[in-house]
Amino acid sequence: MRIKRLFAILVTRFIKYPQSWERKMLLPVAEGPLSEKSRQWALAMVELEDQPMRFTKRKTLKSSEIPLGTVVVERTTGRVYDLAGSEIELRHQSREVLLALAKNADQTVTRDALIDEIWSGRAVAADSVAQCIAEIRRVVGDTEKRIIETVPREGYRLVLPVPETHSTTSTKRLGSYSMVAALAVFALITAYVLTRPDDATDAPVVAVLAFEDFSAEPHKGFLSDAISENIITALARFPQMAVISRRSSFQFRDSPQGIAEIAKALGADLVLEGSQQYDGSRLRITAQLIDGATEAHIWADEFDVPLGAMLEANSEISRMIAKAVGTSVIDTAAASMSAGDVSALMISNAAQSRIMRSFTRENLLINIEEQERSIKDYPESAWGFLGQALSLRIGLQYGWIEGDEVALRKRMYDLARRGVELDPNNFMAYHALGRALMFDGQVEDATRAFERGIELNPSSTIVGNGLAVSQIYQGKSDEALATLDQLERIDPLKHFDLQWNKAWALWQKGDCDEALASFKSAPSMPIAANKLLAAIHHCIGDKDNATKAMDEYLAENPHWTVSRVKSIESRMWTAPGVLDRWLIAMEASGMPRH
Repeated sequence: MRIKRLFAILVTRFIKYPQSWERKMLLPVAEGPLSEKSRQWALAMVELEDQPMRFTKRKTLKSSEIPLGTVVVERTTGRVYDLAGSEIELRHQSREVLLALAKNADQTVTRDALIDEIWSGRAVAADSVAQCIAEIRRVVGDTEKRIIETVPREGYRLVLPVPETHSTTSTKRLGSYSMVAALAVFALITAYVLTRPDDATDAPVVAVLAFEDFSAEPHKGFLSDAISENIITALARFPQMAVISRRSSFQFRDSPQGIAEIAKALGADLVLEGSQQYDGSRLRITAQLIDGATEAHIWADEFDVPLGAMLEANSEISRMIAKAVGTSVIDTAAASMSAGDVSALMISNAAQSRIMRSFTRENLLINIEEQERSIKDYPESAWGFLGQALSLRIGLQYGWIEGDEVALRKRMYDLARRGVELDPNNFMAYHALGRALMFDGQVEDATRAFERGIELNPSSTIVGNGLAVSQIYQGKSDEALATLDQLERIDPLKHFDLQWNKAWALWQKGDCDEALASFKSAPSMPIAANKLLAAIHHCIGDKDNATKAMDEYLAENPHWTVSRVKSIESRMWTAPGVLDRWLIAMEASGMPRH
């Protein structure tokens, strides 16, 4: 896939100024032993017509003038002129930003430094600099962001053109010969890439970082991570690429590490970063796709839309990214979101983050209270219903809520069903339904619900873990381990639930030494996982550590008994004989029988 990406980049460069001899190099490739689709694509490349840019150019430039793209900039005033000498209108602040960059040409100027110099430290909108940069780029014709470069997480750099010298002509002639040689290699690469089977390469891996929030108070934090999360969901629907789970990519929020370092840590070929700014009615989204190895900018754009068009903007970003990396574009259009739906989504996201950050009863009770309020305040949004269903499932399975269990199980199922009815394309609604069905003993139906959720969002490790759990309960340990191995690619930082389930599947297979290694490979595990740890130590024959793990579990969950475990697990655990092994391990490790 890296070769295919190189090929795509080369094509982009070469077709800008196609020459007849370039076409002669490509034509044999197009007429070679290709698939019909590849042949048509290659022919399209060689049929492109020249589109040279024509303008009236001044013969000489003053020493204080800089040629930038299709304009000339006066470095002492920041004024911009076309090549015929007419001044081009540019807002005062944008002109000042351009002047600051020109004074520090070929050097990175930070956003903070620009704000200090242009606005003298006054409070300004966080994306004021970005607006000025966008206007400058439009004026100088910098569509590829090569004149005003964005330096990821730092600022901007004005790249000066290389001045022509006396040897320029001979250098250009030498460059032409070099280009012929390069095109020969390019043709060979083209033939190789287009003729090799698609399944011979790995799909490119894309990481979407948490977007920066430049909204002013009281709107700051209102959208939380909704934009970047929705882009992840939309991108994950492209089967030609793998998308890193938010749980791994969002770990680099506010990280001082550069893009290349982040990409290496995540195993990503491409990184998308961006920002959001909401003013109470309209939403401005900026996004840029960056090569993980070179930090070169592949694509960048900005969108200014009403809040209700957020999902359409996210889908458009996803389509542009897909085109940039050369995948087939599929329809990822989504319905508009109301302000209430966005609010309910924020509550659900906060609840999910809270319980994953600290898997405790206290956090669960907070989530239940907030989700109940979400259902009342936003009854037409699926997020409150599905969020509450998931909270009730955790509360029942871990004994963190009391009440009529039969009634609570029915409410959990009804809430999940309502979530699917309200939003049949919401992957988390199917996850909630799968969890409710599984807890009620309908494990095969739960598996189908999880599979539907994965179809809607293949990047969701939450839904993927749900599928693995349903496979474990059915005794399909190898299938569960295969599911979890796939999840490790999109969740390279290996969060605790992934390692928890992997250790569980290995224990069920009887590979208890490997199960212990998997359990301990997680940076931290919640006390709720100590039942599994006790079972693993019991399997190995380490009675002391089994008892220690169970004592720690019972210290936080004093009301748990073997009979209670049996009443809950017997509905779900249909694998022959495995539940009996589990119950024996629980009692042997010190859990009371009644």
